[in-house]
Amino acid sequence: MADPWELYGRLIGGVPEGITVTRALVNRWTVVGTDAGTMGVAMTYRGGPTGPEPAVVGAGLHEVAALATSWDLRLASLGVAALNAWYARPERLTGRPGLAWDERAEAGARLVPVLVGSRSAVIGHFSFVEQLGGRTVVLERRPRGDDLPDSACEYELPGREVVAITGSALTNKTLPRLLELCAGARVHLVGPSAPPAPEAYPACVREIDGAVVVDPDRCFRDAGMGARRLTGSPALRRFALPLLAER
Repeated sequence: MADPWELYGRLIGGVPEGITVTRALVNRWTVVGTDAGTMGVAMTYRGGPTGPEPAVVGAGLHEVAALATSWDLRLASLGVAALNAWYARPERLTGRPGLAWDERAEAGARLVPVLVGSRSAVIGHFSFVEQLGGRTVVLERRPRGDDLPDSACEYELPGREVVAITGSALTNKTLPRLLELCAGARVHLVGPSAPPAPEAYPACVREIDGAVVVDPDRCFRDAGMGARRLTGSPALRRFALPLLAER
């Protein structure tokens, strides 16, 4: 088994020094803003051991991004949001081959035809799973309906052709193992928590369906008011970024 921390090291290592966190909050969504005018988001996880509260506002973005390795999952949420404050920027994505925005980047519309036509799996109970047929297995931390518990991944993922994985698996530390189990599949990382960093992921990751913050003030306000969903907000813009297998 490969070192699961390598993925985190590559992501954190790509965040430069010299950028300062100017605001942050943890609610249903975690948000980190910087003095460079950028903002990143991540779905909030809670749980794990707690310790002294680190200073986040005023700290370097690179330092806060390193919290993604914390087993205090609330702090890890801050770390992943900090990663996205660097990686999920429109100017960093613009011009990449195959990039799609807005309606053309809607995850359900892109994924359902691919998932239905293959032996597939979805990690996370996304809104589009009701459109999937019996060949697709859904694994969820809090199962509902016909979902399987996420512990079934060891049994169900090997041999799948297409797998969609929630980007929040980066926060709860399951993503490295999930990607290892999906080494022979075409993997889509889905949701605003997934940092669009093609250089960090193994070759099985073939698309990132995420979002960038285009209105930081509104995003911060919406998250502070406890918005359940941010992807439908005008503060965020959806993207779909295909990745080359030979990168």
